[in-house]
Amino acid sequence: MNPPLRLALCAVLLSFSSLWTACGDAGPLPGAPDDTPLSDACQVDQDCPDPGLFFCDTVTSTCKAACKTQEDCTAAKRGQYRLAECDGSALGCRCDSNRCVVAQCSADAECAAAGQVCRNGGCGPAPEASAVTACRVTPDFVVARAGTLARFSVLAMDAAGRAVVVPSGAAWTALDESVAVEGGGTGVESAFVLSAATEGARESVRAQVGGATCTARVSVLGAAVAPGRLRAVVKDELTGRPIAGAEVVVADAAGVVTATATTDASGVVTLAAPAEAGSVSVFHEDFGYLTVAHEGAAGPRDLALPLRRNPTDRYGGYKGTFRNMPASADMHTGLAGLSAPDAVTDVSASLLAGPVREVAFTMGGQAREATLPAGAYVVLPGSTLAVTDVSAQGLAGVCGAAPEGLESAEEAMAAGACGTRTAWALGGDIPLNALPLLSGGTMDVGQLLARTIPLLRTFSSSVVRDVEFRLKETPPEPDTGAPDFRDQAHFVTVDHDFKEDQRMGLGFQFAVRVPALPSYRGYMDSAAVMGAVRVPGRGLVPLGLGMGVNTNPADHNTDTQAGLPGPGLVSVRMAPAHHGLEGSPYELMITAASSAASSDGTAGAASSALIHRTLQKLPFDPKGNTPVLVGGPFLPVPEGARYNYNRVAGGGLEGRQLRFLGAPELPAATVLRAVFTNRPERRWEVLMDVARAGTGVRLPLPPEGFEDRTYYGDTVGSRSPMGVQALEVRRTGTSAGAAVNLHGLVEADGVDLEHLGELAVAWSALEYGRPLVTWLEPVEDGQSVAKGSKVKVRVLGFRVGSGIADEGYVRLTFAGGTGCEPVDGYVVEGRGEVELQLPAACTGAGVQLNATLVDTEGAALSPPVTSQRTLTIH
Repeated sequence: MNPPLRLALCAVLLSFSSLWTACGDAGPLPGAPDDTPLSDACQVDQDCPDPGLFFCDTVTSTCKAACKTQEDCTAAKRGQYRLAECDGSALGCRCDSNRCVVAQCSADAECAAAGQVCRNGGCGPAPEASAVTACRVTPDFVVARAGTLARFSVLAMDAAGRAVVVPSGAAWTALDESVAVEGGGTGVESAFVLSAATEGARESVRAQVGGATCTARVSVLGAAVAPGRLRAVVKDELTGRPIAGAEVVVADAAGVVTATATTDASGVVTLAAPAEAGSVSVFHEDFGYLTVAHEGAAGPRDLALPLRRNPTDRYGGYKGTFRNMPASADMHTGLAGLSAPDAVTDVSASLLAGPVREVAFTMGGQAREATLPAGAYVVLPGSTLAVTDVSAQGLAGVCGAAPEGLESAEEAMAAGACGTRTAWALGGDIPLNALPLLSGGTMDVGQLLARTIPLLRTFSSSVVRDVEFRLKETPPEPDTGAPDFRDQAHFVTVDHDFKEDQRMGLGFQFAVRVPALPSYRGYMDSAAVMGAVRVPGRGLVPLGLGMGVNTNPADHNTDTQAGLPGPGLVSVRMAPAHHGLEGSPYELMITAASSAASSDGTAGAASSALIHRTLQKLPFDPKGNTPVLVGGPFLPVPEGARYNYNRVAGGGLEGRQLRFLGAPELPAATVLRAVFTNRPERRWEVLMDVARAGTGVRLPLPPEGFEDRTYYGDTVGSRSPMGVQALEVRRTGTSAGAAVNLHGLVEADGVDLEHLGELAVAWSALEYGRPLVTWLEPVEDGQSVAKGSKVKVRVLGFRVGSGIADEGYVRLTFAGGTGCEPVDGYVVEGRGEVELQLPAACTGAGVQLNATLVDTEGAALSPPVTSQRTLTIH
């Protein structure tokens, strides 16, 4: 459950790091008047006209404008070497990495004194409402009960389809008596009270921007639920549309089904309420399953249960290239993607990455290879490496037009055949001597990434806010059956243009004060910061990145970074909201992560994140004198979760029981979320409050005809991987908001589970994976080994040992041979490796050795986890 956007950014930077070598560029002397014949060639600073105002760029052997303070960029200080671009900017210039650069704005308030607004990073006149020719209300479909509040936003476009942000926003109108405007009814956002029940959905909300109008449909449910009954409304999380034909199941504390019913065309079902603590589950083949722990009479009786579509059943997105990249002898590189619905509920790993590319090229006369994600762009001068096509995949959602082959947009949305997201890219030039060429040996990934972040000064951001795409059914790969995303003929074409008026530099550098890092098998050893904006109806759009490491010393703080005053500070580079993203709220997601899984196969992927949402504008503070303070603490990693995949009791668990062996040390209002993911990446999500962690919940059997997604779906019936997440949720999505527990999330009161990404202020996660055992030594069948010698296996996703937190050990049994008694192995070395000594009396030809995982009581796991090796023992 690590944040996918951060990982993708880090992955592409790492991919490129091994390609760098020395090179240079050239350029004219900045700031010199046209009538001043000066040479810009230099070897040292003293060769420049004024060493106090210029420095010699030894990469290009040219003089460049220099500064130590912002005053050094002003005409008063520079005199005849004044900089026209600084004099002509309403914001002047700032001193960025000892260079004078035009200052950017990040919010309208920074331009208000001049009577202007901030657009595309600069102050200028406000766009006229008359430029707007179309608009979209988001969400455009709401199902909720009477008496609740629904919030709407509007996105506007001009005649060319370009995003327009009008400061005055929209005029909002209630079109019938089922809703009433809350407040003034103007602005880019508005709230409506759902006041009267309706029969089905109506066009009830209207926004007008300039001459364009757009509407949203609202279905208002009656407020009353009969005593002893439970009502659930099931809807598509990303479109708001009701889901018909979903099976809603009520089960008691033993997981026995007590009531079941199927949702109608409005996505609503009413059935007998649970009389005691148990669960409410929803099943639909096209969506992820959802189980919510319920407290019976003490629990809510009116539930809103959003489901997300199976992420890999269909696929689609955009493809294109980077245009007008800087012309230099440096390496041109970048990464492209599509906005994510949120940074909390995870998306499919294979969907995010798409097909990776194995690229062969030559450099310096040597053959080389690189593995690049589908969104990576890289051109390396002096080599044959030129990967210029990029692509990104998105999730099914809303669309405004019917894709080819479908009669209407509503039909497409009902089938999961379309979506609309924001295409983004970060790209620029990296001097090829910025980092030494990696020539092998051990590489500290965290240190490498931390050194890479300062290079983002040369990068720019490109966005296209409204990209509609269609999705088609995903074919399986012939050999593995895994999703095959290679055919991109149906992807929409979108190019990222990096010419001056289309790109936006990552002009804001600031420091974030990272709270004390949490622990998982030692202190977490890295902290990443992703800067983004949350665009209504489009999701999170990344605009910047920061990276810190915790290795020297390994303690609760990130290491001191160059240019910052002390430990615990992480430098961030970020672009302002631009090209239609203006006015969207800024977010910083600070994620601490552990690399324990890379060195120990029994460890899981662990992370913990804080989400900061109070930035009204971006600071420029490269020295970290006034760092951004992020409220903490990080949530501890949710260790100790166990699930019994069988119907009968075993391993200290009841049949099909999910619970924690020890109560996790988490805040009282924390919501726990477990996710099982089977082979086709279809999921079963389970939610409970932390107060119920020790008791847990027993999952009901899926209704007849539905697969059990707690099982992987392979031929041997093995377990699905399990991940667990702890979530701190607050009503305003900030640390000052009132805490929301599970009942508050699922009760149909307007603060619903579909808004989880906007309400969560912290989360932590542990990917438990699924237990596996594989042979290391001997490496293949048919080999001969001496009696009494040692053999070795590797264990993944299973804690080997006899402690309270351990899950069991490896048992080695034999088929054939003589004197071959079972052997148990506890000792774990390094990467989850377990050595087992063969019995001194065990000999024979064609002896089958079975390495099996057993629980702490010596019972084989069920489903079994075993691996065989056939040997001759002499």
